Amino acid sequence: MNGHNALKLVGVCLDTEIPILVFESFKSSGTLGDRMGNRTPGFEPLPWKHRVNIAFHLACSIAYFRLQLPRFVVHGGLKPSSILLDEHNVPVLTDFSSSKIISHKEGHDQKNDVYSIGLLILALLTGKEVCDSPPIEKSSKAYYLVDHVKECVTSERLKEIMLDPIVVVGRPLTTEKAKELRDFRLLALECTRDQLLERPRIGDVLNRLGDIELAALNNKHC
Repeated sequence: MNGHNALKLVGVCLDTEIPILVFESFKSSGTLGDRMGNRTPGFEPLPWKHRVNIAFHLACSIAYFRLQLPRFVVHGGLKPSSILLDEHNVPVLTDFSSSKIISHKEGHDQKNDVYSIGLLILALLTGKEVCDSPPIEKSSKAYYLVDHVKECVTSERLKEIMLDPIVVVGRPLTTEKAKELRDFRLLALECTRDQLLERPRIGDVLNRLGDIELAALNNKHC
């Protein structure tokens, strides 16, 4: 586990009225948002194994901030548009504008990042936006992915939780893969529990994602 999944800051330019941060040169294959749900023309969608791997690497980064640094760091800005992918679809965190250093007594605040990991898992699973606001002229409410999934689970309407077609297209949905998808969804729901103290610790999230990733790598039908 390391902190290499974050875009490195190499300097600051103070010659302007507002200081400009200078980051390392990085060849990106698009953002995570570009690569899900066929949202952006010209970008290849992500296969299932890569989605699980992305979730695992993101959890590694959050765990690094929590367990390997002298002081706790909350990223605070995890979202598909702020996550770059390299040529191997390994995620790189950007946009630390909402990050903050917290004390050990405030360590539970890092479960806000756990919530964000849960939202990203749901987005990886469904290919849908975490929040989709309706056009101004329409009276319908904004669509929140996590609320939709929780409502479907509570009312036992699991078939209404639409998987991103890329996840299942062209391959048989084996018992093994169905378990991976179910475990992925259950972890996301635990991470997005309303009560902060009921959410799993980032170390537990990392271990469970590692198990799902290993299963996906061993599954020839993924």
